[in-house]
Amino acid sequence: MNLFEKMAAVMRDVQYLAKDDHVEFKTTKYKAISEEKVTGTMRKALLDHGLVVFPVRQTRERVGTITSVDVTYRLQNIEDPNDYIEIVSSGDGADTQDKGAGKAMTYAFKYMFLRTFAIPTGEDPDKISSAELDAQEKEEFVGAVEIETLKKVAKALGADTKSEFKQLCGFSVDNIGNLTKTAWGVLMVDLNKKMDEEAHKRAMQDDA
Repeated sequence: MNLFEKMAAVMRDVQYLAKDDHVEFKTTKYKAISEEKVTGTMRKALLDHGLVVFPVRQTRERVGTITSVDVTYRLQNIEDPNDYIEIVSSGDGADTQDKGAGKAMTYAFKYMFLRTFAIPTGEDPDKISSAELDAQEKEEFVGAVEIETLKKVAKALGADTKSEFKQLCGFSVDNIGNLTKTAWGVLMVDLNKKMDEEAHKRAMQDDA
């Protein structure tokens, strides 16, 4: 069987995936399908029909707390090394630490399977995104007090230039006004932890 015949066989085997997860975003709640279920189901179907999939290229960009990835996957017929196609899938992940890329790659991997093999789930990511955006629009943004506090803390941590501020906080100092109070609070907790760590290091050096 060639690649496309095998893809059709996989599509016959996996005709529907029911939602198995619950997601909450502020006041928004909805059911979704987990990456674990998609990967587990597709892994079996791919192996049954002699197909493998793996990433071959990736680009990544982070803006503030949002990491975006574009991943190119190769869907390979194991019976013929020259029989393959490449599939591009994108994903976004929000995280104040270093987990944004992992979340984005998980999203890209899951939807690569769902869209490539036309698997219905009853899930509408466009509606979900709209609900999230509506919730974000209702959030309050930082004011002059929060902005000044953040700048002072960043400067205390050695971020005297715009580039140093961006490296420390993950976004440009010119975009502070776009920060929600919730995101500001999370960021301040992280920065205060760093200040405590710096103070501890100085105390250890003084004792030495």
